[in-house]
Amino acid sequence: MLDLDYHVLKILFRSESMKVGDISKKMNIAHSTIGSCIKRLENDGYVIYKRYKPVHLSEKGKDLAIELTRHARLLEMLLINELKITAEDAHAECEKFNLLFSCNIIKKICEIYGHPNKCPCGEEILSSSECICEEKL
Repeated sequence: MLDLDYHVLKILFRSESMKVGDISKKMNIAHSTIGSCIKRLENDGYVIYKRYKPVHLSEKGKDLAIELTRHARLLEMLLINELKITAEDAHAECEKFNLLFSCNIIKKICEIYGHPNKCPCGEEILSSSECICEEKL
């Protein structure tokens, strides 16, 4: 998965749906680049898109967004607890490398911390219907 795809999925997960132009403005990225991203995500079954209409996450896309958010929050927990960095810094760092960790590593972090329901900053740690590993993306 490309970094751009990850950020677009996150935006759609937080907003339910958005038009391509609105995503483009929000990210300050060319409309054509976002359009290509949306087409890629649509081809992979992560979004539902009809030209000139808002883009919606499919069930598969929602599951992926939940799983990627879960990964990020568990990584934040690791950084905060082990490296003693602030929640704000941990969040920023996780945005940079969230896609680099396998589900096996994330599962280990989750086990070490007793399968937490909340990360240190108080955000809920959701669970998807399955762990969607990078190999599947």
